[in-house]
Amino acid sequence: MDIKKVVIIGSGTMGSGIAAHLCNANIPVTLLDLKTEISEKAREKIHKSRPPLLIDKSKINNINVGNINDNFDVVKDADWIVEAVVERIDIKHNIYEKIFKSRKTGAIKKKKTKPQ
Repeated sequence: MDIKKVVIIGSGTMGSGIAAHLCNANIPVTLLDLKTEISEKAREKIHKSRPPLLIDKSKINNINVGNINDNFDVVKDADWIVEAVVERIDIKHNIYEKIFKSRKTGAIKKKKTKPQ
């Protein structure tokens, strides 16, 4: 499968790190969180990170931001959906329910796993 669009739900350390790596590979990413401001701050941290997370600072343009209430419809066009939300089962169940209702057929979904 050719991955052309990725949505990451959760813009904390793991979600923003995944977004940075995808940017380095020139794959467009939409980073969603509870509020757009949270996703914007994560994008800014990626851009200013030391040591740098981006090979080329201009790659930051591969990251779009939004929130799970107003922008969740981007999931329907994503080839890969990454869940990286807080470790609360009720929140995860809610997010997965929304993902399964919205995702396109064949979209890859990857949940965050805890280290063993």
